Amino acid sequence: MYLIPGLVDIHMHIESSMTTPSEFSNAALPHGTTTIVADCHEVANVFGVEGLESYMDLPSQIDIFYSIPSSVPSTSFALETSGGSIDAAEVVRLCQRKDVIALGEIMNANDLFSSQENRTKRIIDTFREHKPGCPIEGHCPKIKGELLSRFIAAGVDSDHTEQTAASLREKLSAGMFIQIQRKSIKQETIEVLKDIHLAGSYCFCTDDVIPDVLFTEGHLDFVLKRAIHLGLPVNEAIYAATYAPARRMRLFDRGQIAPSKIADFILLDDLVNFHIKAVYKAGVCLYDSGVGLLQRVELPIIANDCLHSIKRLPIAECDFDLSCPRGERDILVMEREETTTFTRLGRQKISVENGLVDFPSYGLNLLAVVERYGYESPIRPAFIKNGLTCPGAICSSWAHDSHNLLVMGTSLALVVKAVNAVIGMQGGIAMVDDEGISLVPLSYGGIVSLKPMAELSAEIQQVRQWLRSHGYRAEEEIMNFAVLTLPVSPIIKISDKGLIDVPRKCILDWRTYWMQGDTQL
Repeated sequence: MYLIPGLVDIHMHIESSMTTPSEFSNAALPHGTTTIVADCHEVANVFGVEGLESYMDLPSQIDIFYSIPSSVPSTSFALETSGGSIDAAEVVRLCQRKDVIALGEIMNANDLFSSQENRTKRIIDTFREHKPGCPIEGHCPKIKGELLSRFIAAGVDSDHTEQTAASLREKLSAGMFIQIQRKSIKQETIEVLKDIHLAGSYCFCTDDVIPDVLFTEGHLDFVLKRAIHLGLPVNEAIYAATYAPARRMRLFDRGQIAPSKIADFILLDDLVNFHIKAVYKAGVCLYDSGVGLLQRVELPIIANDCLHSIKRLPIAECDFDLSCPRGERDILVMEREETTTFTRLGRQKISVENGLVDFPSYGLNLLAVVERYGYESPIRPAFIKNGLTCPGAICSSWAHDSHNLLVMGTSLALVVKAVNAVIGMQGGIAMVDDEGISLVPLSYGGIVSLKPMAELSAEIQQVRQWLRSHGYRAEEEIMNFAVLTLPVSPIIKISDKGLIDVPRKCILDWRTYWMQGDTQL
């Protein structure tokens, strides 16, 4: 057999697996993961810093370190409503914790590039003061050239977003540390990483792993095996999942097999296929392939306020204003890509006869984000192309990052029914069609399940199958849907405030007439 260090995942979000740190530990340890650095900005967006700390304090048998969420909310309250916020004062409080070792991903690049004082700059300055020398993590898709240099010069010197061969070469040559997640493991990127001189300047990470993927395919071991399959030498792949990430996070007591280091290690009986025979944590065998997980972490009793976080009252069809002046006109719509999470602004020529947009006649879906935090904000609907093609509606309170109620459907009646189903069960995913309603409860803050991973995995697989059977096409259907509400991801997103032009940080009205020759839109 072969002995290697336990796997170290330094950029991930536990809530992406829709579970608690306790159950995540039970699910990830058999895959060789013994240390993670988690950015729990989903919980922070729902509950604020107090709720975040309660979540961080839940027990685990793997080592969990934390990065402070830097983007709560991801933009501002002018563009989205969240249940919590983090600014300099909250950073000071979190920096007092010994398990906090990094500043979480800086997503609002516009703040970095601004000449004005702002929340992002305050957070970075405060973190540097209280945790000098600790890493500051970045999120910079499609940023290059001078802007990339300015991003790094601001002190944010890592990136985990999807990479191409060109972006890898540019970012690595600029001194940026790259965290390679699953969607960046492609033949073109592996060819770049095979340069031995790059070892130590990148690592593997998971970022987001949906429950059914975690349960059936694996965790960081899946990323590692995929890289080996595409030609990265085994020793370099292991290096990128152990020693390199540990050094990046200044975790000098792990990531290698050596005297005085923590005895976190994996026994493999097949090195090339990375087949795990046993996993040891601090010298104790916690997983054996012949037996399974030798001990589980049990979840303590969860506070009642964490289980009743949806404050929205039931809605009605009259809450959706779909009115539009009569006649032929162009309206603004969101167009989503099926192979990435990017979206773009599109237009649809319509003919309005009765003063309301007959969106199903044009193959459009109704899209909206219903604010859930008790403000009873007006609903500002929009329309999306490439949505559901079969009659139905889906609503989810697991919607990045503010986790309001994201709903998409082929009719107004079904949309209302789906939203009210999520409100009724205090968070989760509701799927509605002519055959009835299917529910997946996410009772902890509307984003986390309290069920064992096997049961949760089966429920999420049903969501995936429902989306596919209703014509929603994407490489990762659930995540693709959930990030339609992420207003820092290019180019057009939606929040409870309406359609958002991400680069220009402004709200768009779908009724805007698109004049011929208008190049700004």
